[in-house]
Amino acid sequence: MTKLPKTIAYKGYDIPTGKTPADLKKRKEIITHFYKTWGGSPVERKVRNNELKRFIHVNEKSVDETRYWACLSAQSTLTVLELTYVLKHAVKVDENPANPNKKSQKDLEKMLVMECVVPSLRPYVKTAKLTVGVIKQVGRKRQYCLTAKENGR
Repeated sequence: MTKLPKTIAYKGYDIPTGKTPADLKKRKEIITHFYKTWGGSPVERKVRNNELKRFIHVNEKSVDETRYWACLSAQSTLTVLELTYVLKHAVKVDENPANPNKKSQKDLEKMLVMECVVPSLRPYVKTAKLTVGVIKQVGRKRQYCLTAKENGR
């Protein structure tokens, strides 16, 4: 197994690979900055997915859940930086009912588990995992979370 460098430079960010609180904080800041600059105005924050043939929307709930989970590893932080690619190219691999006991899923009826290989993230990430929530009654798709599925070397 190859050891990760102390930082990975990608798209203008220096992503720390360690597990210290300072590393997690820095990755969380990178994710926050990325989402603030991604996708233009809040109305335009969506990408049409090739398989679903529907837009996947990104809002503050998407950012909160992803920031919480993706800052835990450098690989997941890297995956977030390829958000547009993943939203467009991810394919559905599973579907589960939403958890009504989870505050972040109360407005959702089901969760789509999607995966995507992002060639530009090799050798650090093999597969991106995108979770998409389907909003009750309207059926609108919303990014719920984005992380790296597996850490590839």
